Amino acid sequence: MSSEISEISIENIEKVLKYLPYFEDANNTFSHLSKESSLDPYIYNIKVQEFIKILYAGNFIQSFDWIAWQDEAEKFATDEHLLKNADLTTIIKLFTTHIRKERFCSGHLACMIGSGHILQLLKRLKTIREELKGNEIDKPNK
Repeated sequence: MSSEISEISIENIEKVLKYLPYFEDANNTFSHLSKESSLDPYIYNIKVQEFIKILYAGNFIQSFDWIAWQDEAEKFATDEHLLKNADLTTIIKLFTTHIRKERFCSGHLACMIGSGHILQLLKRLKTIREELKGNEIDKPNK
């Protein structure tokens, strides 16, 4: 398993950020419990499913030892100050951890959405994108 996190393009960041308004809207229903399946009882709204696909397609879900990193992820999930200073690599690791953990712990993602953590990740990603775009403007033309 690789421990190196690959870079992500601004275009891919922007594709993920298109879901920010969706997660900001508290009136949305993001998931519901199935009455038929006890193995995987959480059914995610189609928009959440699309969001997950965009995370994979945009390289936000990467190969690293997310299981060993879960304690670190928990710190970011419970400390807003820590998350407000997270870099892009950390955001990638957090998305990876939450999406992969859902496979083994049904409802984990619903918890992260319900607590506002996914929304906070997207807000931090928006700030990072703005910083990256600002750096592009500051670069001299070659």
